[in-house]
Amino acid sequence: NMLDNTLLLFGSASSAFHLSRNYPLILAGGKSMGFKHGQYLNYAGANPQGGAWEGGREPWQKEITHEDQPLANLFVTMLQRLGVQTDSFADSTGALEDV
Repeated sequence: NMLDNTLLLFGSASSAFHLSRNYPLILAGGKSMGFKHGQYLNYAGANPQGGAWEGGREPWQKEITHEDQPLANLFVTMLQRLGVQTDSFADSTGALEDV
């Protein structure tokens, strides 16, 4: 079945700046893609940037911590599940093991 080998990534983007943090994303994959279905994963770290901005430093100026996962890590994971031999994409630090 074609859908068994299909991935669909649905998400949003920020119109104000190019920051790939704190985006709600839905990844749907066919049963042949090796993803763990029916789970909610939060890669925002212990102190996610959320809610209304209250002044001060712009949210995209936050220092990167060890908890931050680049969105490109999801892209690496998707590419690997599609059979592409790669360990990096843009600013990725590796594949996501929990997906």
